[in-house]
Amino acid sequence: SHTQQRHRINPTPMLQLVSLATLAAAGPPLLALRGGADASGIAHCAGAGLTLADAIRVYTYPKEVVERSGTSSDDVPALITARSEGQWRAGLMIMLLADASDARALVALSHYLCAVNLLGDIPGNDAIGAPQAPIVVLVAVFAALGYATARKMVPLWLSPALAISNGLQFYLVPKRAWAMYGADGMGTSNLALVLTRRVGWAIVLRGIYLWAIIAGVARKNAFGIVFAAAALDSILHALSGQASIMGMSPRTQALVVGFATLVAAASFV
Repeated sequence: SHTQQRHRINPTPMLQLVSLATLAAAGPPLLALRGGADASGIAHCAGAGLTLADAIRVYTYPKEVVERSGTSSDDVPALITARSEGQWRAGLMIMLLADASDARALVALSHYLCAVNLLGDIPGNDAIGAPQAPIVVLVAVFAALGYATARKMVPLWLSPALAISNGLQFYLVPKRAWAMYGADGMGTSNLALVLTRRVGWAIVLRGIYLWAIIAGVARKNAFGIVFAAAALDSILHALSGQASIMGMSPRTQALVVGFATLVAAASFV
């Protein structure tokens, strides 16, 4: 029933509470777990793993995201964007969990993940009557970039540059991003715009991570940089009122900031 939906427990804060407790219990490197897992290793697994689980939940149940915000589930663009945010964030976490010892292989993987994420966005176009051609072309472009990057035909800097520039477009001018994909006038509700910005920020974080790895930053520190950026964004997300639009309580907002901050801090241990 509607009442049951409204009072359904949101698992995200619970996952983050478990993660916070795990990270806090990790202690300094001298207290590393058997097998060599230290605080940064735990932060990597807990931060990326739990965020990936939440991203999959959002992708699978976008209606819950919309209903929690108090927005009508008839807001089709918001439903589409909630699912899109889940899968783009999942793509980011998969990249963070991937081996980063070979920067070129990681950059190629990033291009392939973009192609897969774009493919995942295609079904949503049918619901709003948007053309498929722009996304299909981009899928082909990113697949080709992945292939060319793996064969040293494309410079490494291109991937983070594309990620940051495209992500900022979604983040700063979400309405223009909708228009770019042939859906001008769609996604104009407050929730749809906030979720579009979330998609953009997930893409920006990919670029930040890749820049760090290409620059020779240690993987665990690059991971920490990503979560530090996520923490700063979460603060802005809360202060700007966007988190409230998504139906996040002050407690949940504080928990999200604390989770990202602790993961970032533990990554530099």
